[in-house]
Amino acid sequence: MLEVQESLSQDNWSNALPRQSVPIEHAAREYQAYPGSQYALPTDAVERQRLLVQHNTLKRLFGNRFLFAPVNLDVNDKVLETGTGPGLWISDLAKSVDPSVPMVAVDIESRLFPASPPKNIEFRVESVIKLPLDWTGAFSLVHQRLLMLALQHHEWTATLNEMYRVLRPGGWVQLAEYTPWRAGKYPGQPCMERLVALYRCVTTSRNLYVDCADHLPTMLKQAGFVDIRTESRMQLIGKLHGEAGVASNLTHRGVFNGMKTPVLEAGGFGYVSSEAEYDELVECLEKEWDEVPGAEKEFIILWARKPSA
Repeated sequence: MLEVQESLSQDNWSNALPRQSVPIEHAAREYQAYPGSQYALPTDAVERQRLLVQHNTLKRLFGNRFLFAPVNLDVNDKVLETGTGPGLWISDLAKSVDPSVPMVAVDIESRLFPASPPKNIEFRVESVIKLPLDWTGAFSLVHQRLLMLALQHHEWTATLNEMYRVLRPGGWVQLAEYTPWRAGKYPGQPCMERLVALYRCVTTSRNLYVDCADHLPTMLKQAGFVDIRTESRMQLIGKLHGEAGVASNLTHRGVFNGMKTPVLEAGGFGYVSSEAEYDELVECLEKEWDEVPGAEKEFIILWARKPSA
């Protein structure tokens, strides 16, 4: 069993990174081509399906609620979703409000955009860390979900500042993130421990801020937001928890599958030496989650207001 020191934080994990760098041959998937992007997951048809399962699973986890910010949207409002991917959240919102409410959904990669979006949603390629200047004060609601594997430490500050800028006074931001996988937390699950070690190697080597959920309330306050609120649920994983547990197993395994190319392109970080070995780890993970009680993941939704004056 791989032993991982629990005391290693995101800040000092880089000191423990193995220095192997010869890429390992494997069947690669499609990833973002945006210059400078460190996003660790694919943007292909398999990922689109995983995101759909994830979206529906998260909705069920919160009793089919998906809008937590206290807004009553009408034709005088405008909504922005950043990091939209296939636009699942904003498409659900569009179905639940007056169809005249204008909405914009942006991502740095258009490959996952829906082929036939609702008529009131404009999909366009933009980066959340530098939104168009003419959007200042344009939106009543900004939504963003699960960019923990996309944004670097310094980019989170830029992101929240941009959201603050494009919101109208009194407008609301809603964010949602998982707490990260942490090493040393999975007794009796050796495959999970190895995959978490690889997850930490990938995210640290790319400077991704996967611990952001723990610090978003403070970061929102520093960006100028007030009335900061949070709500969280613990997502149970594995067939011991019924249909929802099976779906959670599928979506989280999909994340580890999606990180295979970053791991193998980096040479396996000293933990795996072939594509077959990596695949065996993920298969073993499915069995561990289905047979060992206690597999879970916390999902946190935050919302906050830009002051009216």
